[in-house]
Amino acid sequence: MKIEDLGEIGLIERIVKGFHVDKQIVPIGAGEDDCAVIDIEKAKAGYNYLIVTTDTLQESTHFPAGISPFQMGWSIVAVNLSDIAAMGAHPFAFTIAMGIPAQTETSFVDELVAGIEKCASSYHTVVVGGDLSRSTELILTGTCIGFADNPIRRSGANVGDLICVTGSLGNAALAVKVLKGEMDVPDRVEAVAKRALFQPVPRVKEGILIANSGVATAMIDISDGLALSVAELAKRSNVGAELYEENVPVLSEEIRREGGLELSPRERGELACYYGGDYELLFTIDPRALNNEDLMNRLKREVQMSIIGHVVPREEGIYFKKGETKEMMELKGYQHF
Repeated sequence: MKIEDLGEIGLIERIVKGFHVDKQIVPIGAGEDDCAVIDIEKAKAGYNYLIVTTDTLQESTHFPAGISPFQMGWSIVAVNLSDIAAMGAHPFAFTIAMGIPAQTETSFVDELVAGIEKCASSYHTVVVGGDLSRSTELILTGTCIGFADNPIRRSGANVGDLICVTGSLGNAALAVKVLKGEMDVPDRVEAVAKRALFQPVPRVKEGILIANSGVATAMIDISDGLALSVAELAKRSNVGAELYEENVPVLSEEIRREGGLELSPRERGELACYYGGDYELLFTIDPRALNNEDLMNRLKREVQMSIIGHVVPREEGIYFKKGETKEMMELKGYQHF
């Protein structure tokens, strides 16, 4: 059945059945009234700050060939959760506005909604409402609301701070190159890379742990590539950055373990630095944290932290340190315009 055959009211009723809320906290949820109603005292659980973010994904720009409707739905939630994670906040509620072509099959919408609900519920987030309109292509706009006691901003880095990342970089970029026919990789490696691109994992737990560590000074998610993320954090903090290319974790252990992938140093640097879609966290920490062995071990274990450089004065710029030489970083990555 096409959604135009179902009609707007029928489609809305079909969509909202896929979302589940705690009526004690959200007495009026998606599709029930003009607005959702949230018991703010129960929802905020004692946190001081309300955190709000919005992201849009559209079919022609953001959804590569081969991605499923479930993964599209997952992705619109994940990219919003990643912004919440970058402030060390706890996500709570999500709204979704959908622009959908009239000829779309209802089964497509069902799978899309399942992806939205699965990602949201996986991170203790409830879908509380949204909007629906006819569109020439699929357009998804999500808004996520969270809470924090100590939101970590992009603007807090200080000269001497350590520059760190969670996880590894480059899996999503590898998938992009495979899809474009620019690289040929083993089937298992291709599957892992595509999963990273099609169904990104927001580092919510990691962001909260970093914020609660007491040593983080600035943070941003790496949605548009490491180079642009470093540049944005440096700009907001009015500092520069010295990076050690050999310390940047390139490709996940799962891909490295599979083997069969030969990359030059230049290709490794390209994958890690100049593509988007990783959704890891870039953050800076007070260098005195090195004296706390227990904390450092915990960060390395629980957020897979790698120290990839340190903050320098702004006038030094952003560069890779290679022995005694400096190589200025190209400030490129994914940009809409």
